[in-house]
Amino acid sequence: MAGNRRKIGAVISLNSAGSAPGGLWQRAGRHLRSLRALVLLWILLPIVIFLLGLSLTDIYGHQQTLRAMIEDRDGALAHTAADRIADDLQHRTHLLKALADNSAFRQAAPEVQAQMLLPLEADFPSGVVILDADGLVSAVSHGAEAWEHNPFVARLASDAVRQGAPAYRATPGDGLAALSLAIAVAWPDGTGALVGVVPLNDAAIAAAVRGLQVTPQTQAWLYDGQGQMILRANDGADVPLTPPPASEGMVILSLPVPNTQWRVIMAEPWHRMVPLVLRYAQATVLIAAAAVLISLLAIYFGLRYITYPLQQLGQQARRMAWGEFAAVQDSVGGVEEIADLQDALRQMASQVRGYQAAMHNYVAAVTQAQEDERLRLARELHDDTVQSLIALGQRLERAEKAIAQNPNSCAEHLEGLRRATRTMVQDVRRLIGDLRPIYLDDLGLVTALEMLAAASPAGHRPTLTVRGAVRRLAPDLELSLYRIVQSALKNAEQHAHAAHVSVELSFDDQAVHVIVQDDGVGFDVPDSPDELARQGHFGLLGMRERAMLFGGSLMLTSRPGHGTRVEATLPSPA
Repeated sequence: MAGNRRKIGAVISLNSAGSAPGGLWQRAGRHLRSLRALVLLWILLPIVIFLLGLSLTDIYGHQQTLRAMIEDRDGALAHTAADRIADDLQHRTHLLKALADNSAFRQAAPEVQAQMLLPLEADFPSGVVILDADGLVSAVSHGAEAWEHNPFVARLASDAVRQGAPAYRATPGDGLAALSLAIAVAWPDGTGALVGVVPLNDAAIAAAVRGLQVTPQTQAWLYDGQGQMILRANDGADVPLTPPPASEGMVILSLPVPNTQWRVIMAEPWHRMVPLVLRYAQATVLIAAAAVLISLLAIYFGLRYITYPLQQLGQQARRMAWGEFAAVQDSVGGVEEIADLQDALRQMASQVRGYQAAMHNYVAAVTQAQEDERLRLARELHDDTVQSLIALGQRLERAEKAIAQNPNSCAEHLEGLRRATRTMVQDVRRLIGDLRPIYLDDLGLVTALEMLAAASPAGHRPTLTVRGAVRRLAPDLELSLYRIVQSALKNAEQHAHAAHVSVELSFDDQAVHVIVQDDGVGFDVPDSPDELARQGHFGLLGMRERAMLFGGSLMLTSRPGHGTRVEATLPSPA
């Protein structure tokens, strides 16, 4: 079985907090509050609103096109009806005018004039009346006896004489029967006039107006110049006597009858002509409004269950960054994913708190180690170097006295002083080497490691293997690699009780790798870095910090009874 292998780094568990099974509504509410459901809602609702808007626009376009078609059709019908009415009026007026322009007719006796009116009976079934310059009836045709003395006759004849153009009247009153048309034509010299009456039902006028009712809902009217209704297309009780007011759902057209002051008015509710599918534009608007309302509610719940909880969680994270780890314990609510994120932050806060405690212990251990090292150096300087200097001074005094007594002994005393000085230099260099390897800056990492291996005790002296193209590295990088190897060798010497230790240094284009392996007792590798400090493995923690300082990594493999392997990788592009 392979040894326990750990990459020494921060380990964060992201296990979601489980929940006890609840009712159907609780589970449904939890799913609806999930980020997935809200995202789907935010994606689908704009699409629904867009499609509804597109449908509404399409329906509105179809409705407007249909309305324009109905307006064009009704306009053509009304124009045709107005032309038919004008043609009928012009035809009957032309008959009266032709007779009025006949001088023989005007000069004939009343009995002769009455005979000359006989050809007009077909076009004027209600009769024709001849009036003189005084407005008195001089002759009548057959059928005109019933209305020849009615007030409208003299008034209409007077209008024709006064305006010098034919005069028309079709509204009842002053003796003119309903649904009757009276036409007055003045004589050229204004000394008389002809007035003919025809029932509207016998004229083309009524047929033209009634022909406008192309559907049961279509309404049509004929009005004179005074705004009085002459005729309507449908005499039903449910048909209004006047045109309806203009509205969005009604097509209303008003066209003048040529050569008259009359007007043809046509009204039709075009919405009834719209197909059933296209009549629900208002319902589509309501659906779109409901979709917009749902979108606003989704945004509100998104703000409530996502944005606001995330803001609170961000504030808790900032407080946690300042060391207030208890801040993340307060629940912020929100969707399920935010709750999972907060649980992960709580676990991370717990691990960071443990890591901080481990770092405090590590710093305390490093500080204590520095103080111990300073104390050791002070003792060695006092016990070795200072004592050696004192002894050297005393030997100089003895040599001075001996040379004064026996000059021939000078060489012997100088040789003793030289040996003492050489010993002191070696001691000082050893102290300097403990502070910083003297060969590292001048000769490089490989030579420094060779010297480090050579300086190890005989029973723990490692073998050094170098692979790849050797090159000089940055000074700080070389020092970190040296200290990692030095610390690993020290651990192997003091704790592993290993019979064999090997050091392998390899160079490639992107990084430098160093492996220190022993066959010692081994140990169980902790799961997280903070446990290294709690278990007192400050050397391993220091090696990890040195590797991470340069963006590298430290891999530790060990198992009780199977030795230890320390592998450090530090990036160093060639």
